[in-house]
Amino acid sequence: MYSGINLTFAQLIVQPLGSNTKEQAATSQNISTSASRDFPDTLELPFFEDFSSMWIKPDPAKWLNNSVFINTDYPVKPPSWGVATFDGLNRDGFPYRATISHGSADTLTSLPINLDYPPSDSIYLSFYYQPKGLGNYPEYVDTFQVEFKNPNDSVWTYAWSVPGEDFPQTNIDFKRAMIPITDTAFLKNGFQFRFRNYAQLNGSWDHWHLDYVRLDRLRNRNDTAYQDVAYMYRGGSLLKEYTSVPLSHFLINADDNMGLNYTLSLTNNATGSTNKLYKYYFENDLGEIRDSISSAPQGPIVYRQEFTFSSVIKYTFEDQGNDCAIYQLKHFLLDNSDNIVTNDTAYYEQILCNYYALDDGTAEERIGLENQGGGFVAQRFETLKSDTLKAVQFYFNKVDSVSQGPFFLMIWSAGSNVPGQNIYTQGLLYPQYDGVNKFYTYELDEPQFLNAGTYYFGWAQTGNFNLNLGFDRNLNNNDRIFYNQSGAWNNYTAQAGTLMIRPMFGTSETLYTAIEKTENSETNEASIYPNPADQYFTINNLQTEYTTVEYYDLTGKFILKNDLNKGINVVNTSNLSNGIYLLKLNNDKLNKQEFKRLLIQH
Repeated sequence: MYSGINLTFAQLIVQPLGSNTKEQAATSQNISTSASRDFPDTLELPFFEDFSSMWIKPDPAKWLNNSVFINTDYPVKPPSWGVATFDGLNRDGFPYRATISHGSADTLTSLPINLDYPPSDSIYLSFYYQPKGLGNYPEYVDTFQVEFKNPNDSVWTYAWSVPGEDFPQTNIDFKRAMIPITDTAFLKNGFQFRFRNYAQLNGSWDHWHLDYVRLDRLRNRNDTAYQDVAYMYRGGSLLKEYTSVPLSHFLINADDNMGLNYTLSLTNNATGSTNKLYKYYFENDLGEIRDSISSAPQGPIVYRQEFTFSSVIKYTFEDQGNDCAIYQLKHFLLDNSDNIVTNDTAYYEQILCNYYALDDGTAEERIGLENQGGGFVAQRFETLKSDTLKAVQFYFNKVDSVSQGPFFLMIWSAGSNVPGQNIYTQGLLYPQYDGVNKFYTYELDEPQFLNAGTYYFGWAQTGNFNLNLGFDRNLNNNDRIFYNQSGAWNNYTAQAGTLMIRPMFGTSETLYTAIEKTENSETNEASIYPNPADQYFTINNLQTEYTTVEYYDLTGKFILKNDLNKGINVVNTSNLSNGIYLLKLNNDKLNKQEFKRLLIQH
């Protein structure tokens, strides 16, 4: 039944990540926002940051270093979507140390700020912080602290700190810190502050999440509210069971495969309660609006409580003749009287390509078998169409201290609510690490035609090692996860989450390679995305090495010009009017030019 694979007792265990491939990808692609902005040497008050950004590194217009991880995956009930996460991984997403050790880890330092004001102006630094979230609890020695610096001195001065807990009993909500700045040594032009954490340095341990950083004058200790209603998260899948389904499978019965509704969360960071008007756009991958709500009242939204609302899903998914399609749902808050507008917009991209996915693409922890020599692990999928399985993707998390043991890729038919007969085994295989896409594709030696129905995809191992598969903690599918200790299947219930495994289908022999293209794939042209763009878009200049980009409207009128870095350039389009623009990319030394069309749609 199991192809002669002999097993002894095994245990399925969840641990913190050993590396962060999103940060690795940002480093390898040289992600930069400097192409579109000129930064002042010294910032003026007020200073505010809520990390509501689509990018995973801090805004260089406010911060000097980028070892923290900007994300929406780890926090629980944040003041707004997006936080800065501090852990034991460096700016490249790798552990600070290969062996177990403890010390100073991530640092987030402000640009110089003008604090040349008298003490009577009552300047406060405030922020929200949360230990753990969906990550790892910091212990008592794993502190989170703030330090100040006089512009005339190189020494950083302790200002505030908080310890973790050795034996926490419950999850902890975001807490607020208020720090007065009254010492005239810091009330100078060029003042800086920084956050730093002390953690275990050999992996993604001891998480602290930072949000809603505010530095301003004429405040007091009770000045804790801010005129701002914010989305808490970016939204979720529009599908009934999955985050992605092969497009050809989905279109067989698109209406039945859609979820009944979607749910969003808002919070009010001002005292009292308020109501907001909500709208959305649903766009196909051509940028055409297929559905919308222009104005729907929501509320009352109460101070620092989660307000959730739902809307019926009623979109039209067309067959546009492509192997893959990407749809985007954009959420907006209207009649904006808020101080912060970036968190009034939330996005979700619905990908329909050639794979089934239950995860959201980001691992918060890693899971694997440990103790006494191996076992089986499987996750259940229901396929919607009879088709040929070409490959299975796994996301393995790289941990330097763990041996890279072999495994067997395995597929089972449905049993009685557990994996049934083993219908395919391939191996020996070894964990592979794709630092950009995270998932690694294992092509089947013998593609398998599978009738529509229930199947289990996973692996078997005979050695005593942990393969460290990515474990998504934001989406809970543990009712689909099973492990075999010594001949009997057991449902895994110890932790809520999803195994990061994706079966891939298609009729074309090379179809599965479509989603393997990465942003640094070899090409003779630059690429721009998303298109249409709202507040930002990206120019992929990894292979083309253009030095400048010029913008023209359709009459040929010159609008503006930006310098380009080699790599990924993020361009702010918030000051451009709606419409179609012609982009001219230049490399004067090589006498090379390229033209692109871009639609701005706020």
